[in-house]
Amino acid sequence: MSPIGEFRSFFKTDPGLTHLNNAGLSPINIEAEAVVHYWVERYRREGMFCDAAYLEAVDNARKQLARFLDAEPGSIAFFQSTANAVSQIAFHLNLKPRQEVIMWDQEYGSHLYPWQEACKRAGADLTLVESDPMMATPIEKLLAKVSDRTRVIAISWIQFQSGAISDLKALAAFAESRGIWTVVDAFQGIGVLPFSFRGLGIDAVVGGSHKWMTSPVGVGYLCIKQERARQLIPHNVGAYTFGTCEDPTDLSCTPKQDALRFEAGSKQVLEIIALGASADLIQRCKVETIQKTALDLAQKLSDGLRALDYQITASNGERQMTPIVNFSPSEKSPLKTVDAIIESLVKNKTSYARRGPGVRVAPHAHNDIKDVENFLSLLKGR
Repeated sequence: MSPIGEFRSFFKTDPGLTHLNNAGLSPINIEAEAVVHYWVERYRREGMFCDAAYLEAVDNARKQLARFLDAEPGSIAFFQSTANAVSQIAFHLNLKPRQEVIMWDQEYGSHLYPWQEACKRAGADLTLVESDPMMATPIEKLLAKVSDRTRVIAISWIQFQSGAISDLKALAAFAESRGIWTVVDAFQGIGVLPFSFRGLGIDAVVGGSHKWMTSPVGVGYLCIKQERARQLIPHNVGAYTFGTCEDPTDLSCTPKQDALRFEAGSKQVLEIIALGASADLIQRCKVETIQKTALDLAQKLSDGLRALDYQITASNGERQMTPIVNFSPSEKSPLKTVDAIIESLVKNKTSYARRGPGVRVAPHAHNDIKDVENFLSLLKGR
């Protein structure tokens, strides 16, 4: 079996459904499903007698995710959501009045709003850099806005509306030489594009489980340089901030020194273990192979839409750099309104998202060419 055939063999969805909103919520793979069932069964049968085993399984999931991100296990903290992970940094970076946080003008709310609120509380300035026409995000334009007041550059690797991608290596090299924090929301890329935390050199990356990672909803994570982790006090504090819940009371205890200090107490065990299994599956099947398949499908999709005279919001001309495709109707397209497009997709049980100027679709490697062909047939309006 080919590597991509192996990957597709781990997806068993209901017939009649076309899953093209993988940038929103992907079907989960059957390995992730299996580990959830396994641990639910153990909890039911064993209760407290599996306590040590589940803690070991969470630790193993941390190692699996660390290998996948090319990071150290001690650099990773699990959260309920990506927004919680962002908040850990935004509210404890000790922003000062008139310091500046720079972001793109199309950031998703889970990334934008924590920084907006942190700036408001600190009296700092939030600068939103205007994207280029067609929503492109050239890193040179953003870096040109940096001033001596800039404390943080907080951007998405891939923008959720348009699929625009930013050069993280150039960002890290620029910011590191100036002592500027770099915080990247990579949720829309990790799992479908190659990523190396160690290789990029950014200070912190946040992500989650339920998009390209094909894992259940319910886990956010922060991957942070350990020297940066020590500069932040924990946003939430509990027994696990200091040790384990079995530790004796000791008011002189100090928090852990790595990213685990940000995990206050009991975790979402089922979801975390499933995320670890998903990371392991994607790594086995090779993310480069998954990337090529997803980009090929997205390219066929965008080429087909152009042939039907739909307008593509593209950040790199006609070449797909990410699997996200945002399109809108034109005077010449068969369907003339966004509402008409959505009506056709809903009627034919095809997932999508209404984003930015039009409709967003995002094929993953578990999709195949028939999914693209069926989608394009719905846009012909006949």
